[in-house]
Amino acid sequence: MRRTNYLMSGLPPFQQGGLDSLCGLYSIINAERIINHSTDEETQQLFDGLIHYLARRGLLTKFLIGGIIHTEMLVILKKVGGRKRIANVQIRWRGVPNPDLTTFWKSMQNFLDGTPGRAIILGLQGYHDHWTVIERITNRSILLYDSSLIKRLPRSQCTTVYATWKRKHLLLPAQTYFLSNEVLDVTQYDTYT
Repeated sequence: MRRTNYLMSGLPPFQQGGLDSLCGLYSIINAERIINHSTDEETQQLFDGLIHYLARRGLLTKFLIGGIIHTEMLVILKKVGGRKRIANVQIRWRGVPNPDLTTFWKSMQNFLDGTPGRAIILGLQGYHDHWTVIERITNRSILLYDSSLIKRLPRSQCTTVYATWKRKHLLLPAQTYFLSNEVLDVTQYDTYT
């Protein structure tokens, strides 16, 4: 029997359906679960509220079939933040030059320093065109809390520049959300200042 380790959350991530493109929505749901240790009932209420929100705005079909892009993620995260579930949403690498992998990796490690109630939503391209949640990051791997049950991204297969056969996971720093319920100055996690 295979033992599953759900890292700090202790709860399995909610999974998207095999035919939908709702990884962005599920990344928000799963990140909120890590941050607040939400019960299944609380998480179901959040999911229902977000589905109704998208349906009222005529966006549900679009997101279900085509997925969620960065600007739409911001709108949905603001909706979640408005519910006081995720008070602090920072996009550390938006509007600045794309960092190299080491700089980006260190900024994520510094943010996820073991302090409870933090998560990172990461945009991926290359091998996966996907939104996922980082629960923990080591020097060698990103450990995920993922709606498609992707467990880890080895650093040796990651890049922030362009995907190749060897480095097939393109991490998108400008589409990475540092989330918590703390009042933070995320510049304290800068590695280049």
